[in-house]
Amino acid sequence: MKRFSLLGRVSLILASACLAMACSKLAASTTSPNTTAVTTPDPAAAAPSPTQNPEDKMPRLRPEEAKKLVDDGKAIIVDVRGTEAYKLSHIKGSVDYVLGKFESGDFSGLPKGKQIIAYCT
Repeated sequence: MKRFSLLGRVSLILASACLAMACSKLAASTTSPNTTAVTTPDPAAAAPSPTQNPEDKMPRLRPEEAKKLVDDGKAIIVDVRGTEAYKLSHIKGSVDYVLGKFESGDFSGLPKGKQIIAYCT
């Protein structure tokens, strides 16, 4: 038991020494000789920028804008989640249209001359 106690004490002392050294290095690197304030690095600058999805380039509309366009007859709302999800629940007046058709360039069945507002969630 004494051996474990001695080992525990030595570990605690080493851990405390390492922590003290790390803190002193951090304080030395983030303060200037004339100031006592510690500055923290900007987390946004340290984090890598996320990869942009192709969908992020699509224009976004607020619900009020979409409703006005539909009410004015300038747009239609298209649900691309799939037929089963559409059957369970959908935006009133929206059209069930398989996403694969859009991806293949097939716009048959959609009105020409109107803005298409697609949603998936």
